[in-house]
Amino acid sequence: MPYLETAFMFASAARQLPAIVAAPQQHADTGVLLIVGGPQYRVGSHRQFVLLARALAAAGIPAMRFDSGGMGDASGPLLNFEQIDADIAAAVDVFFARQPGLQRVVLWGLCDAASASLFYAWRDPRVQGLVLLNPWVRTDAGLAQAYVQHYYRQRLLSREFWGKLLGGGVDIRGALLGFWSKLKQARQASSEHESPAALHADPDAG
Repeated sequence: MPYLETAFMFASAARQLPAIVAAPQQHADTGVLLIVGGPQYRVGSHRQFVLLARALAAAGIPAMRFDSGGMGDASGPLLNFEQIDADIAAAVDVFFARQPGLQRVVLWGLCDAASASLFYAWRDPRVQGLVLLNPWVRTDAGLAQAYVQHYYRQRLLSREFWGKLLGGGVDIRGALLGFWSKLKQARQASSEHESPAALHADPDAG
């Protein structure tokens, strides 16, 4: 199906965000808003967002991709996935304004943008679907567990680390304090996960 790509800027708070809509010639009632996970921008690695938007438009589904605050060609400070609700809302607004007949939108998010989509979707009745690829569910406790299980173990088995340590290139006190802090967080996460309360809250637990 023939489609047309239109590039423009739109406002979110005091920021100016670039966007591109790929739209079929025939009006559609459902569109897809591509929310890009950092540190990528609206083109995507290997042009994946360009190709996806064009494929959707060729199939009769309008698609919009944009840069959120501080990413790509967007103005303003760099925002993380917990701070882009306003940018998503502004993007949905302008998508509807530029696509007559649009009645609903599906949010497509990759990595931390998938998490941003989850944070936003329940607030906006126009969002009628979610496509979530590799959503980011990091917590401080989970990050501490990953450090203890992988980073510190690899460091202790590293010849380079021992060379630095014996040569005085490692702040031993700082390293031990950092390890102890991560170990406490990791142990806390494990105890909370294995507690009776946690097991009771898990619908899959026996």
